[in-house]
Amino acid sequence: MNSIIITDLDGTFVKDSISVSPADILKMKKMQEEMLIGVATGRSLKEITYIEEQTGIKFDIKIGFNGAIVESFGKKIVDTALDETLKNQIIAFLVEHHIKFDALDGEARIGTYSSENLSKSWNMSFHLPPNVKEALENTRIYKINIRPNQDEGIQILEMLKTKFDSVEICQSGPERIEITPLNITKGKAIELVKKSHELKVVAVGDSENDIDMLACSDYAICIAHASEAVQAVSDTVVNNFYEIDL
Repeated sequence: MNSIIITDLDGTFVKDSISVSPADILKMKKMQEEMLIGVATGRSLKEITYIEEQTGIKFDIKIGFNGAIVESFGKKIVDTALDETLKNQIIAFLVEHHIKFDALDGEARIGTYSSENLSKSWNMSFHLPPNVKEALENTRIYKINIRPNQDEGIQILEMLKTKFDSVEICQSGPERIEITPLNITKGKAIELVKKSHELKVVAVGDSENDIDMLACSDYAICIAHASEAVQAVSDTVVNNFYEIDL
């Protein structure tokens, strides 16, 4: 096999962010008969495993935390956490400005935010320590999710970009901003996969954090609810994952 399809999870393969539809599971299993399959998500490897167990599908390539962790055929080839000093500075800034967030260590979500819909948290728990700065000191964090209200998202995004220019900052939705280590993106991870395994990559996504992944893939597909910016770098637009025709 010299090709692979790599899909985003939330909004794409897990369209409702709760469970994968039977039609989408069947489509992925049929694709697996002819090509390698993979996932590129802002979530953890633990959450990718949750989807594998739910669907009975085993992914060949797993890209977690937007590329901070990459697992290739069961072997971890990338493991990049946020710099400790920089991470502590970001956390202190968020606490000082009363900005809700959750920091991801691969096992739990630690911070000042907890989801009201736990069905979307999969097998991850939310920890709300009384002293969040102290709790996160010396904790290896791969990604920080900022949780602004819709009317303050752009303002917070600009504040973060002005204050912290040594990390990747992306607004992946009206109520979510993602922070990962510098040069850690889904696109960088896709480039590594292509180079390491000499594979042609079909990428599927729906969000702004999928843009560079779609742009550097050999064939890009997005879901119809994606923004104009995402659709602009896509070769094909489909309503559902199962409608992909390769």
